[in-house]
Amino acid sequence: MSGSALYGQQSLDCFGNSQSGNLPFRLNSLESNAGNFNLSKDWELAISFSGVREKQITGNIFMLSLSKRINQNYFYLRYTPGYFQDFVVSSGVKLLVGDSLKFNTSLNTKIHLAEIFGFGYSYRFSEKLSAGFSLRYFEQQFKEDQPEPVFTDTVNYITTKTAVVNDNFWHGDFGFTYQLLDFLSLSLSSQNLFLIEKNVSEDVVKKYSLKINKGAMFAVQYLPADKLRINYLIETNGSMIGGVSSSIKLFGLDFDFGVSTFHDRYQLPFIAGFQPFVSVSSHLFNVSISGIKYTTDRLKPLPLSELISNGIHNLMNNQFSFDRINLSVSIALSFVPEKNVRYINLEIKNQIFPTMEEKYLDTPVAVAKVVNLTDKPVSVKPALLIHSLNSGLVYSPEITIPAKDTSEVKFFTTIHPDHAIVKREIAEADFYLYTSNSEPDDMIQKPVLINDINSWDGVVANLSYFVKRDYDFSSVYSKSIFERHKESIDSAAMELKVFQKVKTLFNEFAKNMVYVSDPRADVEHVQFPNETIKLKGGDCDDFSVCFSSLLESIGIETAFVDYKNPDSVSHVNLLINTELKPGQSSLITNNDKKVFVRKSSNGIDQVWIPLETTSLNNFDVAWSVASDKFEKEALEQLGLAKGKVVIVDF
Repeated sequence: MSGSALYGQQSLDCFGNSQSGNLPFRLNSLESNAGNFNLSKDWELAISFSGVREKQITGNIFMLSLSKRINQNYFYLRYTPGYFQDFVVSSGVKLLVGDSLKFNTSLNTKIHLAEIFGFGYSYRFSEKLSAGFSLRYFEQQFKEDQPEPVFTDTVNYITTKTAVVNDNFWHGDFGFTYQLLDFLSLSLSSQNLFLIEKNVSEDVVKKYSLKINKGAMFAVQYLPADKLRINYLIETNGSMIGGVSSSIKLFGLDFDFGVSTFHDRYQLPFIAGFQPFVSVSSHLFNVSISGIKYTTDRLKPLPLSELISNGIHNLMNNQFSFDRINLSVSIALSFVPEKNVRYINLEIKNQIFPTMEEKYLDTPVAVAKVVNLTDKPVSVKPALLIHSLNSGLVYSPEITIPAKDTSEVKFFTTIHPDHAIVKREIAEADFYLYTSNSEPDDMIQKPVLINDINSWDGVVANLSYFVKRDYDFSSVYSKSIFERHKESIDSAAMELKVFQKVKTLFNEFAKNMVYVSDPRADVEHVQFPNETIKLKGGDCDDFSVCFSSLLESIGIETAFVDYKNPDSVSHVNLLINTELKPGQSSLITNNDKKVFVRKSSNGIDQVWIPLETTSLNNFDVAWSVASDKFEKEALEQLGLAKGKVVIVDF
């Protein structure tokens, strides 16, 4: 829809319910659109010519207008040299001066009622709601002939003089438009809400002035089918208008046509007239022809009493108006590329945890709902720039949105592993939508929370990012311990070398560690392996990450055991692949509850052992404590089956 193009009697204007198809040219004016709602893109210049069938057809420039959109603000200015109505009221007067002089003359009262210019402003609060106001400046001039007798010694005679009274004023209105449903639009506007005028007390002003009665108008636009529009408007004074219109596309242009019929409480018969229209539009221009055809003979003069009793309520449409035809030309003066898509909304889905850089390659930071404004499919390339994180735009996969449809668009980002975020911060993020234009079609800026490099989102699977980050350090540390215990490792049977390495490494690791809980915070804090070794302390997350890294860096496979606890802090243990075959578990224990057979990353069934990394006495104790917990919670209480215990592989 091109705007609130719905008209009634006092609200009737010269455009006749015309539209510009899917293109947002303004084809209504302040009479019918006090809320000033329109969907113009940038600048728009319009000129209207009007022809009136009086005794002969006369024409003039009816209106010049200029509009401009700035973001969600819309401004409209019009100059209306053809928006006027003139009357000449004549009276035959017989005057007697003395006993000898009789004088017959005709005294005229010339009435000029005109609007000079108007201004409108509106603001679009959302996709559905817009509100605004209009101001219009009117000029009223009354020239009244008055007799003036002249007495001299030789002759007596009568002349006339003209008394001029000016009564100029402003009046303003407020209105809003609400898109209740995709096929139903509602508008409510005031009529003559406030008035700023000079206090002119002359009788001629009171008798012939433009009538400014306060009221309101309610309009609805209903789309029962594609390309079909039904409009209805009613004013509080009882006047109303209804119309139907449709559109077709030919030769790359939008052709629109329709007709309205209106009822006016001040005019007879009940159906006062019709307003047909036809228009053609492209992205650069609109040309429309509309008219008013009254159902009564407008060449028949009306008595003066009609002007005095009912007055003039609308300068263009009243009981004294003639049939009219109007030609309007609108030109788009856009200095910005035509927008193919725009946002409906955008929601931040995830805060940023810098250590989990690979996660954001397939997990979106934000998801937007985007609408295709064109009648063709459009390929959209989303791009994201987080100012304190990215050195340039990060492009997400392209998505094609069907014509006039909406789609979900996801935004991903990358984080360089050397990008150190040492402090939690809120950063501004720019979300861009690119199509065929060099400039973005739309952009939204929103804050994104970026955590420091030690922050963790609480998802156990994401601990693997902390494990992998220090592989070089972990490998050197593990190998240095094996070098010191080379004799015991070399003397172990080939099948037990992995088990012996795990046992030796844990005993060396555990004897230097002290358990320390994390401080209370909004997010979990996880140390990197080199930090844990350096600080010689940590909690279950830190120890599990560190010991897993020490093993993974030298090729020993591990997995996390996530003991979920919705009522308190969850716990993390390790499962370690000994690479023993299922029948070889007796080489390390005769207790079947201390081993767990599961597939390796290569799909081979092998013997795994649980390990409680916070049990810092020695390997055997840590193994036993973890085995008891795993047997009870994961197996006996069916934790694995119920999802309360989850094994997380890398």
